[in-house]
Amino acid sequence: METIIYLIRHSEQLKNKEITTSENSQIANEQIILTVNGEHKAKILSESKELLNIDVLWSSHYTRAILTAKYIAENNGIIINIDSNLGERKLGNLNSLNEMAKTKQFTYTTEQLLDYKLKNNGGENLLEVRGRAMKSFNEILQNNKGKRIAIVSHGAAIKYMLLEWCQFNRDTHDIEYKGRIIAGEKLNSPEVFKLTFKYNELIDLKKLELK
Repeated sequence: METIIYLIRHSEQLKNKEITTSENSQIANEQIILTVNGEHKAKILSESKELLNIDVLWSSHYTRAILTAKYIAENNGIIINIDSNLGERKLGNLNSLNEMAKTKQFTYTTEQLLDYKLKNNGGENLLEVRGRAMKSFNEILQNNKGKRIAIVSHGAAIKYMLLEWCQFNRDTHDIEYKGRIIAGEKLNSPEVFKLTFKYNELIDLKKLELK
């Protein structure tokens, strides 16, 4: 019995200039919407052959994820299930994050891939993000055997989940599965990864090139 899970990064988001260096930026981050082009991309994505006949749809509680998922829901006549465990990594205090960035060579996401315990004041490290996200991922898998499932989440959260089955190349900063590059340093908006399970075992993982 095969179960297919499509792990989807949300579509193009509107840059929110109201997110400042305050400690209260988390709520503003969660409420970022899609651009007009992002809405268009999400609609086109939902019409791809791979995302038709979806049985179950889950999304993080972030607005941009829900706005991406809504087109998949409409085309498949299903509801959107919401789970905050699928949300993006919490960045924490942006003042201290900016100070940390001055001492680092790479992007914050890459630095966390190099150091799983790296954590900003008030934020989450890679292990914490992967722990909560995979808890929900595994529950979804267990409860929907033999179905086609779509999960809409976020760039860093998806990368950290992929490490359950993939390796991070510390030289190239690529994420690889069985020697194949699955993801580079930056994911597209949207981006789709197809995971095929036989019972609880992953038997294939690939990034989809959707038109």
